[in-house]
Amino acid sequence: MGKHESMPLFKKSLASSNVTNRTPWKIAIIDDEEGVHDVTKLTLKTFNFEDRPVEFLSAYSGEEGLTLFRETPDIALAFVDVVMETDDAGLKLVDAIRNELNNDVAYFENPHFRTTNSIMSLWYAKDLLEDDVLLLNGDLYYEHDILDYAINQTNAVVMLADSTRIDNADYRFGFIGDKINRFGKHLTNQETDGEYVGIVRIDECFIRTFKQTLEEMITAGKSNIWWEDVLYSFIKKQIPIHYFDVAGTFWSEVDTLQDYNYLQNWITSQVRSLPN
Repeated sequence: MGKHESMPLFKKSLASSNVTNRTPWKIAIIDDEEGVHDVTKLTLKTFNFEDRPVEFLSAYSGEEGLTLFRETPDIALAFVDVVMETDDAGLKLVDAIRNELNNDVAYFENPHFRTTNSIMSLWYAKDLLEDDVLLLNGDLYYEHDILDYAINQTNAVVMLADSTRIDNADYRFGFIGDKINRFGKHLTNQETDGEYVGIVRIDECFIRTFKQTLEEMITAGKSNIWWEDVLYSFIKKQIPIHYFDVAGTFWSEVDTLQDYNYLQNWITSQVRSLPN
């Protein structure tokens, strides 16, 4: 299962528009694993944006995905696996969508991915960082409420965290009031107030400062760190970075077999709770 780069998702003008069209947003799921289709549909089935529901379209290979896009030009969003019938089937599909179908999909490849980290990948997409921006790590599954929480934040920068995930937390935060003041995998349970989810909202008023610091860090040769380190640099300077607690809402990153089993167990419990 491949990973997907983070991209700007919306603009204020779009989010505030008075749309009454109830035509569903078409979401394409292009992945060779049936379970990915199931969990994506389960997670997003009740998602609603601008008073419009969603409709799912499935394809199980890059070739099927290209056919789907040719037959359905009004797809609003696509989840595309990289490794399917070939190791780069997803990348070839995205390239075909852009160059053969002239579909305005923005996608960036980090050619130095073996020797750099996510900060470099984000740097390649920096020109798309405008207006309000959501940045999401690509190995996440989450209930749709979490996306609503992120979109509706009003502080300049908000990182989502979960105060119920402390004992087994991966990347840890400590809080003072509604702000983050400690961060890192090294924090003890006593120092930890929540686990970082992997989703951040940056307001239009802060995006220029964020991009400038991103550029400065890359120029200084700091290319083998996470993109979140840009935000952590502000905390070190006493510039407030806020958090929002998603406690009680399901989410999971998928880094290990243990993560995968945790996600599968949750999916199974959700399916069993559905009415016959």
